[in-house]
Amino acid sequence: MASTPRHSGSEGPLCHSTPKSEEVEESERVGQVTSLPVSTHGWYRVLVFSKDHLGVNRVLRSIRRKITPLMLKPHYLHSGGEFDAAEDAGALFTFYVNGYAVASALFRLDRLNSRLWLRVNHRMPVIQYDAAHKRALKQAIMARYDPRKRSLDLTLFHYDGILQGMFFALANPHCMSSVLGILAREMPELEHLWLDRNHLSHLQPFWHVERRLPRLQSISLENNDLNSVALLRVLQFLPLVELNLRRNLLPPGYEIDVLYMWPRLQKLNEVILPAGIGIHLRCHCAPVLIQKVSQETGMNWEWSSKFLELNNCNYAQTISSFHRMLNLGYISHKGFFKNCY
Repeated sequence: MASTPRHSGSEGPLCHSTPKSEEVEESERVGQVTSLPVSTHGWYRVLVFSKDHLGVNRVLRSIRRKITPLMLKPHYLHSGGEFDAAEDAGALFTFYVNGYAVASALFRLDRLNSRLWLRVNHRMPVIQYDAAHKRALKQAIMARYDPRKRSLDLTLFHYDGILQGMFFALANPHCMSSVLGILAREMPELEHLWLDRNHLSHLQPFWHVERRLPRLQSISLENNDLNSVALLRVLQFLPLVELNLRRNLLPPGYEIDVLYMWPRLQKLNEVILPAGIGIHLRCHCAPVLIQKVSQETGMNWEWSSKFLELNNCNYAQTISSFHRMLNLGYISHKGFFKNCY
């Protein structure tokens, strides 16, 4: 049976059989957390479980009475559970709220009676954007665009006032894909993009972005949750000259790998780089040179090799570059581990 379409309200009578709900343990869950974790985006998932066939409006009225004087405004209400987490799949119906006070009250409420109970968590909404959502998304983006500078600032995008009451988090791949589609259609000349403080942990929607935004040369990803340089490879064919990765979860010394990926970078993490420091790449330097650099600098074999390659196997230039990078704080202590020949 097809599920009822998702609405941002409480229309309906809605009835739904829940074969999995019988399997949900009726007693208190072992290891249950005592307070609701705070959502990074401000949205909370509420799942209603029941052993009976109940109408949604009847259940919502009961919930509202329990949490008075707080106001309950359900968003993206639909029959059934969500399938991105096994424990959320067997609900009678699901809705979302976008405020901690109401979500916390529902979390503490937990159970309406012996046959009707709630589960509240901070997982993101699972939605498909309709025409109204896409119009609002475009409006919010265009309001932030500076055509004179060809720049777009999407910092803290999920808190945009135009999008109030709707879920738009760039950490959601569907949302990011929709945003990139709008950028490609409305501003293909875009050169500068800020994506700071959006809780980004991956960049997969940027695949082939160089075809859609070929002039994009400056990106800021400050204060996100990126934990590997490999995540940046979807951006490697962009002609970047500026990149800001500060306050992510990247490993020490990642800056060297970034210079490998974008040899023409002029500014990294708001620091102006020495001219031409990353231009000469992928050369094959003699082992004797690598050993000599290692002995002179104290760096291990791998890092000594990288520095030589960055400087076209020029020993004097490599030593000079090493001291500049050391002063900029771009060389991790891991670069100085004892060599093993």
